[in-house]
Amino acid sequence: MKRLTAVLMLTLGTLLPTVHPAVAQDAEITAEDVVDRETLEAFVHAAKAYGDQASSLPEYLAILQEFRTEGPWKQGSIYLFLFTTEGLFILHGVDSSLEGQNLIDLEDANGVKIVQELIAVAAEGGGYVEYLWPDPQIEGDTGSPKVSYAIPYSALGQDFVLGAGFFPESASTAVEAQSWGQLKSRF
Repeated sequence: MKRLTAVLMLTLGTLLPTVHPAVAQDAEITAEDVVDRETLEAFVHAAKAYGDQASSLPEYLAILQEFRTEGPWKQGSIYLFLFTTEGLFILHGVDSSLEGQNLIDLEDANGVKIVQELIAVAAEGGGYVEYLWPDPQIEGDTGSPKVSYAIPYSALGQDFVLGAGFFPESASTAVEAQSWGQLKSRF
């Protein structure tokens, strides 16, 4: 397990931002579509299905790089994260400085053990966790209410937690800023 994690971390840093042709495709639901719990859950499951198409380490690494790049899997404050069931971050869609760190004891200002809670809901098959986290769309933010959804994910014989989150206040603001015609066209 440690070897696979080390290979992932070393290789990910040097990977070009291209996607292996065997796994390139459009997402059914994208980060841009996430506005509530239902769309968040669908987004995480779409990311899992997309990742499940990979069958080799280079393909998985290409997908992780794509998850990190602005596009269908990352849009503004909606991004994916992936960490081991021991809390070692493999991917953080916005803050790559967290990658390679074990954040099992990470706690928000209210005492929520964020990573431990995400691991627990993933172990139950998937679920939501509410906590405070800096919204990357708000300069200087130290902690806004966030809702994340996490599921178990296995790749190359390793168990992970895959998830994403959204900021409910940002999502409602984004919807309010759109005209009725823009909203209607999405349904």
